[in-house]
Amino acid sequence: MQYQKRYLIIGIILICLGLLYLGSNLNLWEFTIFFNGWWTLFIIVPSVISLIKKENMVISSLGTIIGILFLMAERDYLSWGIIGKLLFPLILVSIGIYLVFKPKLNFVKKADGEVPNFIGVFSGCEEKINDKFKGATCIAVFGGVDLDLTNAEIKEDIIIDCVAIFGGIDIKLPENINLKSEGISILGGASNKYLYKEKSKNPTVYINHVSIFGGTDLK
Repeated sequence: MQYQKRYLIIGIILICLGLLYLGSNLNLWEFTIFFNGWWTLFIIVPSVISLIKKENMVISSLGTIIGILFLMAERDYLSWGIIGKLLFPLILVSIGIYLVFKPKLNFVKKADGEVPNFIGVFSGCEEKINDKFKGATCIAVFGGVDLDLTNAEIKEDIIIDCVAIFGGIDIKLPENINLKSEGISILGGASNKYLYKEKSKNPTVYINHVSIFGGTDLK
């Protein structure tokens, strides 16, 4: 059903583009996809499709608004200076709304007691864990966090919270775990390069990530 909806939307877009080009070739109207700001369609169209499919409503709405603002700037309806003043507050507000109204990202109960914080703010943080590990919080802001868990002892389901804003987080994981991740990506993303297959007997590592102009790499 999901694929049918996707093909339906793509089909409608192609039909509209074909008719617009046909009318332009017959001199009925002027149309070209390479207008000023055409590149903003790569932001607007996917965001609108996600809105239609009711997927990630807050993030899709933000993408649509940002795309339209960029288009208006390219068309000289707004200045780029105004866009710069609006963009970061819009991102912060959208993330706040997402976190307030979305069900909790945590999949399991966190470990009793405090978990370590690994923070790279305008700097780098490198940590290698060789003993028992019950979860952590990783924060990279204009910096990086490199967390090596290849030799860590993970005996139960754990949570690792990751926030990367104009920075990057690299997490190397051991072989004997299952991996699940969920989060928010705005002009950034999370890359899952973990190669080992899931096994029911293994504990699960849950990754909650927020990536804004940054990224989280899982290996």
